[in-house]
Amino acid sequence: MLEAKALKHKALSWLTRRDYSELELRRRLQQLGGLEQDIEQVIAWCKSYDYLNQQRFISMLVRSRSNKGYGYNYIAQECKQHNIAVDELKRCLAELNIDWFTLARQVYSKKYADSPVTDYKEKMKRMAYMQRRGFSIEQIHSIFTE
Repeated sequence: MLEAKALKHKALSWLTRRDYSELELRRRLQQLGGLEQDIEQVIAWCKSYDYLNQQRFISMLVRSRSNKGYGYNYIAQECKQHNIAVDELKRCLAELNIDWFTLARQVYSKKYADSPVTDYKEKMKRMAYMQRRGFSIEQIHSIFTE
């Protein structure tokens, strides 16, 4: 059972390494055994000094996942796990202005290079891969209609 000062120190230590969502930071502090009122106090303190910033976290998450080749659906699902509202995600995406169709083409060509689709089964396998990466049906069809 840690007191508020120790929780604050731990939270600051984590937040200096990378951004966290509020939910993620709350869970980590709970795992340390902090009391709920102490955790609330620490989170409020972190927000007041802008150490914990939800928009900055969303922006980092979106940039990171899109740079790794993940599409909107994958990112939206991960945001849902972090308890991030869809409108917050859409606001961030509007700022970043990601071209999902171009990203889908890049991911596809990185994975499959210039190897031709030999049969229907192979095409379905490739489409399923792109869907698992979080790309929409429209984005995937645009790859195969080029």
